[in-house]
Amino acid sequence: MKLLKENGCDYCYVVPGNYGADFLRRTAGFDDRIAVKCSNYIGEAIDDAVRLEMKGILLAGHIGKLVKLAAGVMNTHSRQADGRMEVLGVHAAMAGAGPDVVRQVMRCVTTEEAVGLLKRCGVWEAAAETILERIEYHLRQRAGKGLQIGAVVFANDREILGRTTAADELSRKIRRETKP
Repeated sequence: MKLLKENGCDYCYVVPGNYGADFLRRTAGFDDRIAVKCSNYIGEAIDDAVRLEMKGILLAGHIGKLVKLAAGVMNTHSRQADGRMEVLGVHAAMAGAGPDVVRQVMRCVTTEEAVGLLKRCGVWEAAAETILERIEYHLRQRAGKGLQIGAVVFANDREILGRTTAADELSRKIRRETKP
């Protein structure tokens, strides 16, 4: 990120790892030339962006990583904290899913399995909306007022599961940075 800033970039993507970088390469409208890998250290990447006086960053990550942000977990390594199914279960319940569905979510092994279940039950859209609201809330809390921040959450099948409110605007600003 420091190198990008020194080369005149005020906006960049931040990806937890290869899934995010691959997603940027495969998805129309995204450019991974100015993507910074942060591993599990999303909070520290935000702190770096603030310290470097970046104007904005857009996180692009798999649901399995970024769903943890909805609980305020900024170090997404499973050794530090998990809570993926708990977040999905609570938001499913808020969207109207009954206790049996929440129990099924809690038994899921992967987030994609849980998302599939919630789609079949008809509560995914409402659950995704509140999950993204919480992700955005925690990102803004960490970033403060000087850094514009957003997130794009995807599944392995290239499906965008959701975007925070600033994601599209940040994507446009990043694309402008990469114009020759």
